[in-house]
Amino acid sequence: MTRKIGFSKVSWLGVLAGLLGYFFHATMRSGGSEIPLVAFSVLMALLFWLSAVTLEKKSRYDEVFRPMRSDFICNTIGAIGLGAGCVLSMQAGGTFVRLIGLLGLVSALALLLGGVFRMKPGVPSAMFYVPAILYYVCKLFYDFRRWMHDPAILDYCFCLFALICFMIATYHAASFSFDHGGRGRLCFYSLCGVFFGATAMAGQDLSGLLIYGASACVCLAYAMQALGNGK
Repeated sequence: MTRKIGFSKVSWLGVLAGLLGYFFHATMRSGGSEIPLVAFSVLMALLFWLSAVTLEKKSRYDEVFRPMRSDFICNTIGAIGLGAGCVLSMQAGGTFVRLIGLLGLVSALALLLGGVFRMKPGVPSAMFYVPAILYYVCKLFYDFRRWMHDPAILDYCFCLFALICFMIATYHAASFSFDHGGRGRLCFYSLCGVFFGATAMAGQDLSGLLIYGASACVCLAYAMQALGNGK
């Protein structure tokens, strides 16, 4: 199937941008200026938006998704990493943290199965994405309660952006199971998920590194499908 796609390398540019975002964020946390990180983030968001709006509009699953080894590899790494991060987070929290971690484990398993079914003919069920959406919502609300006590918004805003992008990207991936997807929206939020997920890893403990990094890998899989540049 022939695809007319601009900015075909943007998914890998998102990876490079995420690495640079991590460097800028780590530098800021060490006492450096926040201006390079903020300016770079705005620039990349505009680039991702531009790449998304230039894509041909498609809404059916078979118009956007196809069996792709790079999707399977990134999704598998992401799902395993997410599960490992959730296990670690359960060991250092109370009851509510353990419940969220358990939901994250279910999400990781569902995402893993979703990636397997994307390698087969047919349309995967949206139920493979629902647990992850719920997990990101619960984690977002729980973490936001802790972030409210932090007087420096730049200490947590990139984690906030990352979780929002993870959630919305997963939602738009699920919408293709009903043939009502938005290719441009999937592209934009997936690329932002890659960038903000990698950027948010600066200063995290091991569980946070795994959760944000793994979720960025899953978003990278979605981005490659939306852009059609994987193999």
